[in-house]
Amino acid sequence: MTSGMCVRCGGLIVAFQKESVAREKARQLSDQAGYPVIYRMVKGIVLCGVCLDALPLIGHDICQRCGRDRELQAGINNVGLCRDCVHGKDSENLVANRSLLRYEKGERDLLGLFKYRGDERLASYYGTLLAITVQRYYRCMGFTCITTVPLHPQRLWERGFNQVDLLARHLGAAIKIPVKPLLLRTKDTPKLSKQKGRAARHENMREAFVWDGQDMPSASKILLLDDIYTTGSTLRSCARTIREHLGSSCEIYSLTIYR
Repeated sequence: MTSGMCVRCGGLIVAFQKESVAREKARQLSDQAGYPVIYRMVKGIVLCGVCLDALPLIGHDICQRCGRDRELQAGINNVGLCRDCVHGKDSENLVANRSLLRYEKGERDLLGLFKYRGDERLASYYGTLLAITVQRYYRCMGFTCITTVPLHPQRLWERGFNQVDLLARHLGAAIKIPVKPLLLRTKDTPKLSKQKGRAARHENMREAFVWDGQDMPSASKILLLDDIYTTGSTLRSCARTIREHLGSSCEIYSLTIYR
């Protein structure tokens, strides 16, 4: 029995071939209580068994702040923080980040189809991955809302859509949390690949966002969504702007597909 085409390789998804892989991945991603929900989500991912098995999942041993896999950062200290988070700026504004996948070459190519070529069929795929990540790390958090990292109007005009807004719609529908646009981007910063070093990225993101005028309770718990966590400068800048408006009682957690 087949159930559609794999979004990664284009091959047919054969249900019985995928079943054992889906069960194993669900076991890797969940504790005993969370297994049934995550299993149903993993089984519904539009990947064949081979591509599902090849997903570069982030392991359980991670930095407790940014979510980096220990395999990629040997310097995680005895309180669970990586070197970057120990010495990072504005860390108090973002409680934690969690991601599902390591950002490897095959993943970059697939995300590029969605992000730069407008392949919107991938929005459902990535939305499911984000829902799995919430179930894995944040299922008891009780978020007030989901918000996204906005694009600058010029970048939005060039691209035609904000891919993260599409992801937020899918995620919000999946986990039954409202999506609210809380920020505007006022600074057209260079692409991260064109910025030289962590300090330059941090400086470029300074005062890049402003509050969008939404009424929110000061004690809100907000899930901030983006596609990739690289240095964290963008997410921390967004978190700083939100907390400047709502106050220090507001808690902000971020969620990305990739780390």
